[in-house]
Amino acid sequence: MATALDLCESALKEIGALAASETAPAGEANDALAQLNRFIDVLATEPGSIFYRTRTLATLTANQASFTVGTGGNINIPRPVFIHHVNYVDTTPSPDVEIPLGDGLTEDEYAGLVVKALTSTRPSRWYYSPTYPLGTLYPWPIPSDSGLQWAVYHSSAVSQFAALGDTVSLPPAYEEMLVKNLAVLLAPQFEKQPSPLTLKAAVESLSNIRRANTRRSEMSFEAASLISGGGGFYDIRTDTYR
Repeated sequence: MATALDLCESALKEIGALAASETAPAGEANDALAQLNRFIDVLATEPGSIFYRTRTLATLTANQASFTVGTGGNINIPRPVFIHHVNYVDTTPSPDVEIPLGDGLTEDEYAGLVVKALTSTRPSRWYYSPTYPLGTLYPWPIPSDSGLQWAVYHSSAVSQFAALGDTVSLPPAYEEMLVKNLAVLLAPQFEKQPSPLTLKAAVESLSNIRRANTRRSEMSFEAASLISGGGGFYDIRTDTYR
């Protein structure tokens, strides 16, 4: 199984910074690892590069207006760039019942809430603010019931490598994508020019994983789009408005 060092050395050989039989000196290997981790950090901002989503449960404490999201936070997960769905789980019945909260509020919608501290027994919407180093999740209205949990569906990005000896365990095509793109990124530092084939492979390999990570989703639209300007409705059978 490949290691982070294997990826770094393969990228250096791709641009001719290392011969086929050479091993990378410690300094060059660590420089390549730093660049690899920077590239992985960038990939975390691209939905198409993230290969799976995780469902995480956390306590939805009654009468709490906001919840921190991130390592060590109320919702103890690596701080997500993207949250796809947020539901709440009622643990009072058996088995538990998970209630969808629909799409999250946009920044404008949340800013437009006149009474942000409104309370109710259960929430009906949610708003996520990607604050740093911990994100912030707001239920609205603020729920007063106990026995509730968050069910957060979030993207889990590729993890960075802590050391050159770390084992690479990734889905198909990721190693190729990391090596080819790392080679392109390292080329200026080592005063090399990547070949046209390497440049082409870097683009194609990234496109391949984006395509593989595409998920089916429900089509959505604004409710207002169903209403004609005259206040009637569109009849698909006659191609007329009524």
